[in-house]
Amino acid sequence: MDPRPDDARFPVDQLQVGDLLLMLGKSQLSKLIAWFGDSRYSHVSLVSADGLLIEGIRPAVKESPLADRLAADGPVVFVDAYRSLAADGGALDADDRAAVLRHARSMIGTTFAQDDLVTIGLLVALRGKPRHLPVWLRWLIREATEHAIRADSDRMLCSEFAYRAFADADTVPARRLARPIVPGEPSDLPFPDVDYAKLQEEVREMLKPKHKVLERGVVGAEAVMESAPAWDTVDALELDDATLDASIAALRTRMGLESPHMENANVVDGLFGAGLPALGPPNPKLVRPRDLADSPASRYLGRL
Repeated sequence: MDPRPDDARFPVDQLQVGDLLLMLGKSQLSKLIAWFGDSRYSHVSLVSADGLLIEGIRPAVKESPLADRLAADGPVVFVDAYRSLAADGGALDADDRAAVLRHARSMIGTTFAQDDLVTIGLLVALRGKPRHLPVWLRWLIREATEHAIRADSDRMLCSEFAYRAFADADTVPARRLARPIVPGEPSDLPFPDVDYAKLQEEVREMLKPKHKVLERGVVGAEAVMESAPAWDTVDALELDDATLDASIAALRTRMGLESPHMENANVVDGLFGAGLPALGPPNPKLVRPRDLADSPASRYLGRL
């Protein structure tokens, strides 16, 4: 499980090409992405050259200055650095890191038309969902999965981009640099402290113009939501497990994933199961930021 690096610091100038940067965004949706991903991280980027990073981020895979991400007024709470190793745990040589960078750069400009709400929908579809959800979270999951279905997206998570930068690099033999992924046990991370007013603003912005009811509020919502902001509460209260499961299954069908996995995932009580094969290469679409941090080919360096 990813560490709690409260004190350890790592100098930015000692990063190497191909190192992984795992981070938590400042938005309320980022908190939920991290929780649904069973981790403290909501996003992962790849260290490029000359003070740059490459990442799968809306609207397309891009390369940008690392300094912008680390600025005090930047979009993240913290950034943790991980040294990328060879699949056997040894050091990557310069040629290996160059191969990873070439492939990562070859994906620059690839459409990545998904927002944080789509990411939550994909995580739920890929990894399952917890039971006994509060009304507002049931509503959010349903909206997230339907939003992901409607989105003009290649449905690639940021962690899939990072995984493919290694797995699909031009090496002999092929996939020599693929990150080994070890299925981990579900964590006991507490549910995040969500600012419901800010969360509603973020969701409202992403759902425009779908749910006009969010613009005018819902009378009596406070009685249902325990003083939380107004959601589409009538719709949410009528959202039973079968309806919610149907929405998730529809997204899985669009993603080309088999239904038995969904059935297995839905029986999990609490946080959802890992959903990764015990042997053999993983489905890149199932790789989370946590999986990259936990890989034997990653070594924690410190917090930037």
